[in-house]
Amino acid sequence: MLTRLSVQNLAFLRQADIEWSYNLNIITGETGAGKSLLIESLSALLGYKADLPPLTEKAIVEAEFDTIPEAVIPHLPEPADTLILRCEILPTGRRRFFLNDSPASAQILREIAYYLVEIHSQHESQQLFQAPFQRELLDSYADLRAELHAYQALYTTWKERSSVLAELEKGLTEREERLAWLSQQIGELKSANLSPDEYAQLEKQIRRLDHQAQALQLLSQWFYQLSENPHAPSTLLREAEKALGRLPLPEIQTILNHLEEARTSLQEALTHIETLLSEIALNPEEAERLRQRYDLYNTLLIKYRVPTVGALLDLFNRLVSEYEMLSHAQESVEPLRNEVDRLTQALLEKGYRLELARLAAAQALSDHVQSYLADLGLGYAHFHIAVERIYSPDSPYKWADQPVQLTPYGFSTVTFLLRTAPDFPLAPLSQVASGGELSRIMLALKAALAEKVQLPTLVLDEIDTGLSGEGARRMGEFLSWLSKRVQIILITHLPAIAAQRGSHFYIWRDREGDTWRTYIRQLSSEERIQEVARLLSGEAVSEAALAAARDLLNLAAS
Repeated sequence: MLTRLSVQNLAFLRQADIEWSYNLNIITGETGAGKSLLIESLSALLGYKADLPPLTEKAIVEAEFDTIPEAVIPHLPEPADTLILRCEILPTGRRRFFLNDSPASAQILREIAYYLVEIHSQHESQQLFQAPFQRELLDSYADLRAELHAYQALYTTWKERSSVLAELEKGLTEREERLAWLSQQIGELKSANLSPDEYAQLEKQIRRLDHQAQALQLLSQWFYQLSENPHAPSTLLREAEKALGRLPLPEIQTILNHLEEARTSLQEALTHIETLLSEIALNPEEAERLRQRYDLYNTLLIKYRVPTVGALLDLFNRLVSEYEMLSHAQESVEPLRNEVDRLTQALLEKGYRLELARLAAAQALSDHVQSYLADLGLGYAHFHIAVERIYSPDSPYKWADQPVQLTPYGFSTVTFLLRTAPDFPLAPLSQVASGGELSRIMLALKAALAEKVQLPTLVLDEIDTGLSGEGARRMGEFLSWLSKRVQIILITHLPAIAAQRGSHFYIWRDREGDTWRTYIRQLSSEERIQEVARLLSGEAVSEAALAAARDLLNLAAS
């Protein structure tokens, strides 16, 4: 359950710290006050795209959950009793995520969000039009997670082995030509005796070679200038020592010591230069050998279009593997063909079991949703889930002697159908459902699922748009009933829904200096009467509106 949501510095929503109840949480307020900003901040926190206003400073969104779904536990840095998600949003738009104070990626947040919070708006209810979403809902209701996972693991293996078989069968006719080509490439790479370490060493040696000529010239020049030139410093230092040593001055010995030290240091430098000259003496034959070896590496890298020697070795290993596989292709095709046949049969059987489970669940879920639609004021509508086999005349895969198309989800489709009037035919939701009907069907589906699985917190953003009167009252009562099974956070503008039993939060705007600020707080019982009355009559609340608001609240509480 979501127990707390904190927002700081999110544009005009400077500070909000909301503690949610476990059941129904109702949010109402002035038009344009920023109700949807709460939903957008939650979307941003969960790693999804969010429509946020420009920021001038870092904003922080934090949510706390008092129960941790089992699927979320592996993502935690360490065991914990509560889960705290935090998102820091910088003015540049960059977001940083934290999971119990440890950094996390947006991808991880989106993965665990599935188990924590589900956000719906009237627009997002359009997902019901999508076939994958319809199938996922039915599979959740049928608790087919394990069966579907087993099918998909088998499907992946089947696809891989089928692909290998297809390549082998296709390649048999071209095998000899391919083997000859592979043999040439393998021979070239094998004879090169490649090594990443050798290539790195060659690069260093080539760089050294490139500077050897210049180094030899400079070192030889200065060895001559410092030692053999008639005016070399060493000669001058010796002459200076002899000449100055004749002076009968007591201080002269200090000078002579310095001159001797200078001559000694100079001699050491000359010794180092002489050593370097011997070490880097040019060997034309060795230099040519190094350059040829280095050029061979670079030629192969360019020829095979790979960036590194390591990648070149990986390519060599792949070519060897392909060569070995093709060499034994003829003898390996038949066992592989038998293996693929066994996998195909197993996949068809698992697909059939998925189809049977979906058919049974489709009837039960259709009945469930149908009963809830009556509670939501859609008793005239008829809801039905069709599970149909995917036939493909050109498919080589058959079940019950009929060619079927194998997909990652089986060989059957799931379609939600609706009849909006007794004389009308059943048709896909996308063709017949209005916005209001779609919202109520979504709620009915969630109610049915809540009986089978633990649902995450439902956030509903004005999905009651288009309702009024009896329809609004029915939806309000239904939401109140559903909130006993799943936590609901609801933004509404309808008094019949806002009057339902639950925690009621009010959002409003107020001017602070030259800017507007958004505030939110939980209403007391008396304040709820005023707010429901405002929803009934507008900003000018009349006594009649107050009386009607009390009636609505009393009716919801009874």
